[in-house]
Amino acid sequence: MKTMNDAIGNLRMLRDAIESGPYDAVIAGSPENVRYTGNVMISTQNAIRDRLAFIVWAKGRDPIFILCRVEEGYVRECSWIQDIRGFKEFVTAPIDMLADVLNELGLAKGKVAMELEYLGTKYERQLMQRLPHLVIGAAEPVFHGARIHKTAAEVAAMQRGFRGTATAMLETFTTAKLGEDEFSLSRRLANGILLSGAETVAFNHINAGPNTGYPHASPTQYRLKPGDMLKADSGGFYNDYYSNVGRTAKMGQPTAKEIDLWKRLRAIHHEVADMLRPGRTGRELFARATELHAQHNIPFPYAHNGHGIGLSVHEHPLISPHEEIPYEAGMVSTVETRARWVGEAGYHMEDLYLVTEGAPVLLSDTFDNEEILVV
Repeated sequence: MKTMNDAIGNLRMLRDAIESGPYDAVIAGSPENVRYTGNVMISTQNAIRDRLAFIVWAKGRDPIFILCRVEEGYVRECSWIQDIRGFKEFVTAPIDMLADVLNELGLAKGKVAMELEYLGTKYERQLMQRLPHLVIGAAEPVFHGARIHKTAAEVAAMQRGFRGTATAMLETFTTAKLGEDEFSLSRRLANGILLSGAETVAFNHINAGPNTGYPHASPTQYRLKPGDMLKADSGGFYNDYYSNVGRTAKMGQPTAKEIDLWKRLRAIHHEVADMLRPGRTGRELFARATELHAQHNIPFPYAHNGHGIGLSVHEHPLISPHEEIPYEAGMVSTVETRARWVGEAGYHMEDLYLVTEGAPVLLSDTFDNEEILVV
């Protein structure tokens, strides 16, 4: 029988936060937090938006898993949670089952935390109609507080993902041929991500020539020409955790101007990454990135310069002017250094680092891209 110790996430920290917090129960409702808490991904939560799932974790109690009955067998096989309640789709409303569970726990007049950023207004109103005396607060801070600290198993999954994605980019770049179009590149990169161990491709942006000036362009019929830049920003799901890698290459020898620009971007990248140390904040890193771009005469119009990552592609702490969460050992962050001129050219590098008690550790340590890759 599986136990909480089998989960990849930091569920002891989550449980302790629930026990010491102000709420009688905390309810996971988003696909990410249901995955985190139950240690199983229900893919149809994303594909079928009204097929809700909840995990109700009340103080002093074992969690209760509420889900569509068609997913029940799979969840019983994979999750550590033993109390699983299935509703028949189109017969029993998931909110009604949630209300029944809260009644059963004696919380009809209790104070519970739900994911208000995820739960639609329609569903909140349905719940309040069933339980008009229920007091609802925001569960997001509870889940963020646990998920921001990665376990060794989470770090290993993300390192595998970033290494696999970077290797797939290297193989795609080095096999690029003049005359090949972006659709061909995109398919080959997607295949490489899957062959590296991803369950699925999360997103895939690989462009050439003037299209590299866009941040997230879809592939086109543009065909590679001599002297074109190649730029990729792609990721897969590895054990449901995102990878998010950025790399750049050149069809032929880069010019002296391109080499100089890349050298300056790498200098910025390394200095910002080295600041990922306990006590620093994303606001401080963003301010330094802003200064460095100005010193190197490189435009910096961006809202962030990197981000935490995990079951969501953007997690706290962000490298942004608004981020005040101090870094702690066990957190992870990407550093994302780029320059773009729309309709002309773009350059992109994005790596994943683990915050430690000392220097940050590079986790995306394949295809380092210290110099522009020549194809």
